[in-house]
This record gives sequence, structure tokens and C-alpha cells, in this order.
Amino acid sequence: MTEIPWAKLGIPESLRAAVEPAAPRSVRLAAANAALPAAPEALLGMLYVLACGEDPEVGGIALASLKSMPGLLDALSQRTHAKVLELIATTRPDRALDERIMFIRGANDRTATLIASRADEALCDIIAENHERLLLTPQVIVALHQNPRCAEGPLERAIAFMRMQQSLPELPPSRTAAVGDAARPPEVGPSAQSGPKPEAPVFDLEAEIEAALSGRASPHLEQKTRLDLFNLDGVDVGKIGLEGLEGFVFDFKDDDNFSFDLLDEGGETAEDPNVRASIEKRIAAMSVGKKLKLAYLGNKSVRSILIRDRNKLVSVAVVKSGRLTDAEVLSHAGNRNLPDDVLREIATNREWTRKYPVKVALVNNPKCPPSVAVSLVTHLQIKDLTTLSRNRNVSSVVFTLASKMAKQKSN
Repeated sequence: MTEIPWAKLGIPESLRAAVEPAAPRSVRLAAANAALPAAPEALLGMLYVLACGEDPEVGGIALASLKSMPGLLDALSQRTHAKVLELIATTRPDRALDERIMFIRGANDRTATLIASRADEALCDIIAENHERLLLTPQVIVALHQNPRCAEGPLERAIAFMRMQQSLPELPPSRTAAVGDAARPPEVGPSAQSGPKPEAPVFDLEAEIEAALSGRASPHLEQKTRLDLFNLDGVDVGKIGLEGLEGFVFDFKDDDNFSFDLLDEGGETAEDPNVRASIEKRIAAMSVGKKLKLAYLGNKSVRSILIRDRNKLVSVAVVKSGRLTDAEVLSHAGNRNLPDDVLREIATNREWTRKYPVKVALVNNPKCPPSVAVSLVTHLQIKDLTTLSRNRNVSSVVFTLASKMAKQKSN
């Protein structure tokens, strides 16, 4: 198995020893049964690592735990690893889960197209209006086009948007070939699962530890019910190895394929004009969707280029990425050449606007929307209010309010 990206999977150091390949089997079995105390995000990562392992029984138990994990919807976030999302979408089709996953920008292409192909009419409408997802995964529009449950109106609007963005992939000439029971994807949700759901075997951690210390065989392995775990809705988990599950591959690979110099924060590309010019040229040749992905992953040099992109979805994504440093935020807050959408995104981030210099930079920026600036003016000190009241470049509403507040505080 390739190196495990512990941090990306959300697994803290205190729990890594329980799921790594060298861990005692009894401990891995306990983790696979979700018997170890762990936060939901960490548990998802742990179950995925165990499902990747070479022990088919441990992997089968981990998959069963994932399929029956309570509160899974609330456990998903923008931080959830793409391969974890893909495994959930593959093994646990559910309407609510599908909708949540489609709004997680880290979901990979296979996950997004799989969900779009089986979505009901309401979810098709939601996906068709999710412009960021369409650009991130253009093949989603093909999946919607082939989905007989997708209504014509939302689909046509989505196609028009993708065409306007010059990101529309080739579509089949007709949708009629997709209509019919043979082409209809299986219904999702609890009703789609046939047969009784197998119960996970009872796992006694204390008994396992006692057996391991005395040299006896694992009591867990002697349970007859363990064989039921090898049949997850017809999938032979015991034969999965590193691939299976109808095309799913157990690995930790991302499908972004960006070069190291675009992602590495430790480089000095910003200080090398030739290297920066090369990066700018490569970014200019990218599709909108590719730029959008890079906006969430790129290093400081890349961010400084993409935040000035003419496409507002791309420039705003840089701010939403959560990768901006305090110095970058302060610089962007006072930048008059950035779109007002970028400034609005900065102003709505409470963590950043708690910093006084960011507030001052935003209110003095003529591009900052007045509705945003006004809410920040009330937090300024008299010195900065006086300066702002003399700034005729900002909105009249802003400097008028600053003038009145400066007089009130000086009295």
C-alpha cells in the first residue's frame, strides 16, 4: 500500500497506530467494528484505511461499519477525503448523502458522475444549478443528460451555462437512448436495499486482548456470523484486494494531477519572475474547471494569480479555499483591483474581520460593497473614522457615516 495520508484523512496521531498495517490484528478488528473512541471524521478515515488493507476480513468488517455508521450525514464536510466520499457513494447510495457530497468540492469526478447518473428529479435540479460542481466535473452534465429523471428546463439552463463558460463536453445527440428500464439506474435509499441487512458480529475487545496475551485464537474469528460480512449486497469483499466494488479502487490518489510547483507552499516561485511567468502561462491555458480546482489547492504564487482571474467563480474560490494567510487577506482587503465579490467573501469571514487592520483596509477600499463597509465602520476607532471621512474615493454612504460617528466620538 502507498503511504497513508493521515492528515488528509483526518486521523489524529493518537489513533494511527490502531489502523496501520503493523497494528495487532485484535486492535484493527476493534477499529473496524468502530469500537474505539474516535470523532466521526477520524472514524471515516480509519474505516477507509482498514478497508484498503490486505486482510479481507478486517476490510469487510470496516465496510460493514461504514454502511451502518450512524450520523454519517453530519460527519461529512469539506475536509472529507475524496476517496472516502467515493467509497460512501459507491457502497451506501442515499438521497441525502448524495446531495451533501455534491456540494463538497473535494469529491472526485467518478463520485460526482455516479451521483448525477442516479439522481432523482429534485436532486437533478439542484445539481444543474450548482455551477461550481458543473465546472469542477464537466462530465456531470453528460450524466444529467443521460439521466431520464432530469427535467428538460434545468438541464437546458445548465447546458447554456457550460456553453457560456466554454466548458461544455460533447453530449449525445439525443436523450431517447437513455430512457427506459434498462438504462435506468437503481433507486437509491433504504428501499433499494434488498434482503435483510446482515448484523455485525459481536466484538468483545477485552476478550480479544485476553486471548492475544494467552496465545489463544481470536474469539471473534470463531463466530459463524463473520462469513455474512463477505456479502455486502452481492459484493465479495473477501476478494476485493485493492480493487473491486464495481470499478472502485482502494487507494489514496487524487485525480487533480497538478504539478508540485503549483501546490508546494515552500517554494520561492513568487520571487523568480521567469518561473512566475511560466506558471501564469500554464494557468492561462487551463479550462475554467481546472482553474477552479487549482484555486482550492494552489500555493501562494498560484493564489496571487487566480484571485485576479476574470471569472468570479475562480477568484472567489481562492478566498473560500481556507488557505490564505493573514498577510494575504490584509493585502487583498485593500486591493482596489479585485472584484467586489472577492471583498464581500473576505468581509463575511468572521475570523478575518475580527482583525482590526482588515476592517480598516476593507472600509477604505472603494471596491468594497457599501452594504458590507457600513457594518464595519461602527467598529472603527476615532482616528480611522476621521481618515475615512476624508476619503472621497469610497461610497458617499460610507464617508458620511464615518463623519457622523467621528463627530459623536469626539464630543
